[in-house]
Amino acid sequence: MNEERNSAIGQELQQARLDKGLSLDDIQQSTKIQKRYLAAIESGQFDQLPGAFYERAFVRQYATAVGIDAVAFMQKYENEDAETPQPDLSAARVDADNVTRAGMHKTEETVADKTRSMMPKIIIGVVIVAIIAIIWAVVSSFAGSAKQESKNQSTVSVSTSQVANKDSSSKKASSKSSATTSSDSESKSSASSSSKKASSKSSSEKKEKTAKVDLGESNVSGTTVSYDSVKAPNKAMKMQLKAEDGSSWMQVSDAAGTVLWNGTVEDSKTQEVEIPTSANGVQVSIGNALATKVSLNGKSVDLQSNNASVWHLNMNFTR
Repeated sequence: MNEERNSAIGQELQQARLDKGLSLDDIQQSTKIQKRYLAAIESGQFDQLPGAFYERAFVRQYATAVGIDAVAFMQKYENEDAETPQPDLSAARVDADNVTRAGMHKTEETVADKTRSMMPKIIIGVVIVAIIAIIWAVVSSFAGSAKQESKNQSTVSVSTSQVANKDSSSKKASSKSSATTSSDSESKSSASSSSKKASSKSSSEKKEKTAKVDLGESNVSGTTVSYDSVKAPNKAMKMQLKAEDGSSWMQVSDAAGTVLWNGTVEDSKTQEVEIPTSANGVQVSIGNALATKVSLNGKSVDLQSNNASVWHLNMNFTR
């Protein structure tokens, strides 16, 4: 936002506050935004705020607190030609008094740290390859045995036919033996079919069980709810972000800080974000938690936001 627009936004919000007879302390109490940030907004000094993401979030919350339609207000001052800056959430933190302030930047992972984090995945990959090799060897052995058994049965059938040509009386006995063999073959085929169906059903149940997510226990600290031990399947997952009774602006990052998605979910809309298999966890920053519903692979996630608007969700995966 440019300086002239920032000044116009601040003046309009200040006038609306004064018209309602509210003080900055009253706005801080209702929005949980630090008073000095509210004063910076009114004076148009948006460079005093933590970042572009919080500029929009704080202005929306301020507008709502003084009775202004936040969506219409933001559209009024929206600059369609300007490029939306990428939010920098790494510097944000929330103090014990439940007020948002700028924090320290995270240190980057070293090469050794990244290597250690990749080791479990490498080990899992090696184990999977070994299991596939064992299964292939067992299936090949079974196929070879079945082929040999079929060849033996064919030899027996040819011998029976030769005996029948020499002795007509033996033909009846041979016919009875062939019928018995056919019956046994049908029984074996039926048993094999039942076994395959049972195996397919077991495999389907196993896949369904593997795709399930167990959130485990949660804990809340300030404006953050954390799920430290989420049992997740060893494959990509889907996170659903749904907005109800209002728009919601948010960002989803993996544990390494890579942004997977950020933007605004309009009212009654759902945004689906793919969580890759390589992600050991996710961090979600929400600008309007009261209007937001979150689920992981169809499992509803309790945000426990306690009526706070700006909220954070941390999840660590155990695969």
